[in-house]
Amino acid sequence: MPGRWVYHLVLIATALASLPLWGAEPPDDKPPVRLDEAVVNQEILSRQFREFEQSLLRLAQRLERSPKPEDRDRAANLKKAIALAGDQGVDAKFEHLSAVLRSSKDLSLQELKEAMEQNRMVTEDIKAILALLMTDNRDAALKKEKERLTNLLNELKRITRQQKIVRAQTESGRLETKPLGQSQAKVTGDTQKLASAMDPKKADGGKSPDKNGSSGKSGDKGGGESAESTPGQKQVQEANQHQKQAEQKIAENKQKDASGQQDKAIEKLEQAQEKLEEILRQLREEEQERLLAALQLRCERMLQMQTEVYEQTVRVDRAIGENPDHKPARANEQRSLQLSDREDKIAGEADQAIQLLREEGSAVAFPEVFVQVRDDMRIVARRLGKADVAAVTQVIEKEIISTLMEMIDALKKAQKNLQNRRNNPSPGGGSNNQKLIDHVAELKMIRAMQVRVNTRTQVYGQRYTGEQANDADIQKELQNLAERQMKIFQITNDIYRGNNK
Repeated sequence: MPGRWVYHLVLIATALASLPLWGAEPPDDKPPVRLDEAVVNQEILSRQFREFEQSLLRLAQRLERSPKPEDRDRAANLKKAIALAGDQGVDAKFEHLSAVLRSSKDLSLQELKEAMEQNRMVTEDIKAILALLMTDNRDAALKKEKERLTNLLNELKRITRQQKIVRAQTESGRLETKPLGQSQAKVTGDTQKLASAMDPKKADGGKSPDKNGSSGKSGDKGGGESAESTPGQKQVQEANQHQKQAEQKIAENKQKDASGQQDKAIEKLEQAQEKLEEILRQLREEEQERLLAALQLRCERMLQMQTEVYEQTVRVDRAIGENPDHKPARANEQRSLQLSDREDKIAGEADQAIQLLREEGSAVAFPEVFVQVRDDMRIVARRLGKADVAAVTQVIEKEIISTLMEMIDALKKAQKNLQNRRNNPSPGGGSNNQKLIDHVAELKMIRAMQVRVNTRTQVYGQRYTGEQANDADIQKELQNLAERQMKIFQITNDIYRGNNK
C-alpha cells in the first residue's frame, strides 16, 4: 500500500474531524457556522473520497496482475477496504450530509444535530478503512519468518556444538580414524542440510520477508550474500566446504590439518549465528513497532468513543435533574441504554488490545491496565443500562479517559525509545528479548493503577453508606477493587523477580 494513499485518507479523516459542524454546539462567543462554506467543504471531501476509492481500485487491479504472491495478497486486502467502503455507504453519507446542508440555510436544532451525527459516522468509517489498509498481511508474515529463522538458528547452534565436540575428539587423538571420520561426516551432512533449508525458495516458495518487507532479502550490506538468501547461508556453505576438507584430512590421518579445517568451519558457523541473531532482532523490533502503533491507534479510538459517552452521560444527567421529579423519564432511559451499548463496544476494543499484549508476552503492567480499564467500561455499561448517570458513573468514565490518555502517552514514548534503539544500535547488536515497554513505564503504570484504586475506594466510601453499601452490584464493584489491589501486588512482585520474560 503506497504511503501517499494512506496519507491521503488520513487527510480526509482529519479534515472531517475538524469541520465546524462536528462535535458539541459552538460557544456563544463564536459566530454561527456558514452553511454555504460547509456545503463546499463537504462536496470537496466527497469528490476526494471518490477519487481516492478509484485510485485504490486501480492499484488493486495492477497488483492482481503482479507475478509476486505478496502483491496479489496486497491486492486482495485493498479490495477488502474498498468493499468496506461500499458496505458502510461512506460515499452515500457524504452525499446525504451535503444534501442536508444544502437544503436550508436556516437549519433547525434537530437538523443540525443530524448533520453532526452524519459527519461523525463518516469520520469513523474512514478510520475503520484506514485501519484495514494499514493491517495487511505483514503481521502474519513476520510471525512466520521469525519462526523459520528461530528454527534455523537453533539447528545452527546444535551443529556448532557438535562440530566443537568432533574437533575436541580430533585434537585428543584418542579416537580411531574410521569412527572419527564418521562423526565428522555426520556433522558435515547436517550442515549441508541446514544450508539447503536456509534457501527461502525451498523453505516456503520464496515468500519470506526481510526486515523491509521484501521477499527473501537478507539486508546484509557487506557480506556478499545474494538478495534471495537467508542471512548466514553463505557462511554455512563455506563452513560446509571446510568440513568436507576436514573429512578428507581425517581419512589421510592428518589430524592436525583436519583440526585446522574444523576451526575454520566453527568460525564460519558462529558468523552465521551472528547474522541470524541480527535479522531476528530486526524483525522483533519491527514487530514491536507495529504492535505499539496498533495499540496507540486502538487507544485513541477508545478515547474518542469514551469522551463522547462521557459528554452524553453528563447531558442525560442534567436532563434528569430538570425533570419535575428528578427521576429519569422514558426518553432519558432510552438514551442511557444507547450509551450502555456504546460502552460495550468500547470494552470490546479493550478486549482486543488485551489479546495483542498477552500474545506479545513481555509487558506485565500494561495488560493489567487494559484489563482494569475494560472492567471499568463494563461497570459503566451496567450502570448506564440502569439509567444510573449520576456522579459515581461520571467519575468512573473520567478515570477511563484519564487512563487512556496516560496509555497513549506511554505508547508514544515507547515508540520513540524503539526508534532511538534502531537508529543507535548497541554494540553487539543488542538482545532479541527487548521488552515492549521498559521498566520505568511499567512502574509508572503500576503507580497510576494504585492511585486509581485509592481514589475509587474513597469515592465509594463517601457515596455508599448504610444499606446502599449492601447493594449486590456495589458489592461486586467493591470486590473488583479488592481484586485489583491484589493484582497490583502480584505484577509488582513479577517485575521485581524478573518474571516478565
